Amino acid sequence: QPVFDLDIFHSFMKRIEHLRIPLIAGLWPLASLRNAEFMNNEVPGCHVPDHLMDRMRAHADAKEAGRAEGIAIAHETLEQMKESIAGVQISAPFGRIDTVMNILDGVRLR
Repeated sequence: QPVFDLDIFHSFMKRIEHLRIPLIAGLWPLASLRNAEFMNNEVPGCHVPDHLMDRMRAHADAKEAGRAEGIAIAHETLEQMKESIAGVQISAPFGRIDTVMNILDGVRLR
């Protein structure tokens, strides 16, 4: 499942650190408030924290601004996870490969 809640992610990583297995994390750049609500309410095991829902809600009436906020959230999430993971699988919502490239822009991976 994609990672939205970094507290859950870090807790999980702490619980498995003794296993010393490489982890590939999943990222799903939120495309809109509706997309965030769907991920939070309909995708089993997926939790979008309230503070991220609030960020998406702030752009509910502006499609491109919502998409840009989703990219920013995914970029920030990747920055917070990158030292703990062996790789990342980034979904391209609605086939938007440019979204993936925008997330990776400026990220220095190991």
